Amino acid sequence: MIEESGNKRKTMAEKRQLFIEMRAQNFDVIRLSTYRTACKLRFVQKRCNLHLVDIWNMIEAFRDNGLNTLDHSTEISVSRLETVISSIYYQLNKRLPSTHQISVEQSISLLLNFMIAAYDSEGRGKLTVFSVKAMLATMCGGKMLDKLRYVFSQMSDSNGLMIFSKFDQFLKEVLKLPTAVFEGPSFGYTEHSVRTCFPQQKKIMLNMFLDTMMADPPPQCLVWLPLMHRLAHVENVFHPVECSYCRCESMMGFRYRCQQCHNYQLCQNCFWRGHASGPHSNQHQMKEHSSWKSPAKKLSHAISKSLGCVPTREPPHPVFPEQPEKPLDLANIVFPSHLGHRRAQIIPSPVNSNSYCLLKFKFSIHSADIY
Repeated sequence: MIEESGNKRKTMAEKRQLFIEMRAQNFDVIRLSTYRTACKLRFVQKRCNLHLVDIWNMIEAFRDNGLNTLDHSTEISVSRLETVISSIYYQLNKRLPSTHQISVEQSISLLLNFMIAAYDSEGRGKLTVFSVKAMLATMCGGKMLDKLRYVFSQMSDSNGLMIFSKFDQFLKEVLKLPTAVFEGPSFGYTEHSVRTCFPQQKKIMLNMFLDTMMADPPPQCLVWLPLMHRLAHVENVFHPVECSYCRCESMMGFRYRCQQCHNYQLCQNCFWRGHASGPHSNQHQMKEHSSWKSPAKKLSHAISKSLGCVPTREPPHPVFPEQPEKPLDLANIVFPSHLGHRRAQIIPSPVNSNSYCLLKFKFSIHSADIY
């Protein structure tokens, strides 16, 4: 009895470990819910080592574990989910150098318990295939564009049209992530979520879907998602600028500049906590900066722009063919291990009239045989 009681306490401690560590980061002092949510989910992503697994590796893990052959509504047991997660991390360690190996068992435990807390709150011991795919595709590493293309492939029909009921289901699943980190009041699912993304309810194809999801600003219910990606990009960005509040001589991460007060700049910690000094007010409009340019570089850019030497801004994503390509049956093909992931399968297509290059897959991203 004593041994059994001890094992139960250990299991409960493992289930709570990630949330205890997250609370210790004191993210709740961040006054803006968007930043608070993005910071919490970025912490979960890194603590579970999901940032080391890109979307192409994740798709391959789905295929290797047979999830691509199952209907989205199919329920899988927690033990099978643990098998999927285990394969993800064991394959990750094979790709990492020996000096950067992760603790596989700890990563499995943290991620498994987080997914159960987020997607099996009733304790049924089962999760749907779509829940697993939506969560892992959202929380893994990789480019947001690639993730959104994969998500669209799971929600579209054979003609490349988005099925609104599936998009609604995707929102239900992905918005369980903010709820899991106690941000449900700000970003929990509501029956109006789909309409806030696509109010016109017209035919949505891939490019329109990408335009909406990658817009600035994005749909309100998902505004934390691109911010989580921006957080990943700026974590090691250095700004040789003094914070106007805490007076630290330099900044890491984001930098915020007031649009009303002359040369008033805040580091991310001060801005997130709502600090202000002098004539500056929290009501003033602030501009977020993810890089730093020297005065000389700014002057050079201004001169080039006045002379028309600066190229026009590229669109946020390439324009993809509206009609999906014919799927190829790759179920029996073993990809070379040295490729590591699907990115090697992407090849550039000839440029069109725009200044950027189209990307085209050698195989259809809509293929159920792959995903």
